[in-house]
Amino acid sequence: IAIVADTNFNILRVHGGAGMQKDIFYDLCDEYGIMVWQEFPLACNNYLDTVKYLTVLEQEAIAMLKRLRSHASLTMWCGGNELYNSWSGMNDQSHVLRLLDKLCYEYDYDKPYLFTSPLYKMGHGDYRFYAVEEDATVLETFSSSYMTAYTEFGIGAASAIENIERVIPQGELFPPTRTKSWVMHHAFDAWKEDSWLDLSTINKYFGEQKSLNDIVEKSHLLQSIGYQAIYEEARRQWPHCSMALNWCFNEPWMTAANNSIISYPCKIKPAVVAIKNALRSSMFSARVKKFSFTAGEEFNPELWLLNDSQSEVFGTVKAVLEIGDEKIELGEWTASAPVNTNVKGDTLSCLLPNVETNLFKLVLIAGDMSSEYIFHFVPEN
Repeated sequence: IAIVADTNFNILRVHGGAGMQKDIFYDLCDEYGIMVWQEFPLACNNYLDTVKYLTVLEQEAIAMLKRLRSHASLTMWCGGNELYNSWSGMNDQSHVLRLLDKLCYEYDYDKPYLFTSPLYKMGHGDYRFYAVEEDATVLETFSSSYMTAYTEFGIGAASAIENIERVIPQGELFPPTRTKSWVMHHAFDAWKEDSWLDLSTINKYFGEQKSLNDIVEKSHLLQSIGYQAIYEEARRQWPHCSMALNWCFNEPWMTAANNSIISYPCKIKPAVVAIKNALRSSMFSARVKKFSFTAGEEFNPELWLLNDSQSEVFGTVKAVLEIGDEKIELGEWTASAPVNTNVKGDTLSCLLPNVETNLFKLVLIAGDMSSEYIFHFVPEN
């Protein structure tokens, strides 16, 4: 919970597949000022309204409501996860969800209740940096999306190298393949065929890697870039979008790869630092709608000043492109943003030179509101 607060998060969603947490979880959320979205233990199914099931559900729900309602952190109740989707088929007239609505009103009437997540115009997914079916990275997907809330999304990545070495036999460590150990510890087949290690995406942008350390490094880099892009884009869509909640926060067991930003036991991935920077109260931000560029292509970042603080902010930002050994000044922009307001600024432009590099960087220089972005590059040869 201390990491949650330090990462600039202010709410956690307790997913319908997770049930209730231990008392210490809610106590610490109270102490650290972290809001809790609590779901009843329903997820991804059509829960039939038999008398026996409704009786058991009522007992369980009342117990949850009585136990948690006094916590200052308990902000909202939700019927469960993905109950309106095609694979579940429930709706607001399902007796199970109407019962939960009734109980929430009776036992904790002043807190909001949602039937399920996602509701209309809310989004779940994607859970990969690159979605092969759409031929799109999270930069394309989220910049073209316009949801009122992103209540589930993620990017898989490797665990810390020492975790992998603990759970994968020495003879199978490199190269990672679909052995029983790698599969059981969620590098492959955990969701899609190649999740959560997602070697195909690493190979797509960086080629075959020469060591396990290289794979872990590139995996963490893509997760960090992706999460930075998602959170900043969600902020730019305020006030239409009012929430962004990644899935998942921390991994509860020793995996080789996972869809979390903290590996077991409480090992922070680089993505946590990227998210913390993306969620600073005030910052200059760049909207770039793709990840990969080629030599001679136009690069045109759109500048923004994001302000979630309770005071107006002012600043001047200088945009610098760092590619190979070259540093190209793209321009400056001076802006102010009122309380809790985002301001859209200039769109800069330059043609990318042909240099021998695989990555390049956009740096926004503005004191404590500075930001950095990394992109993929393909030279002409």
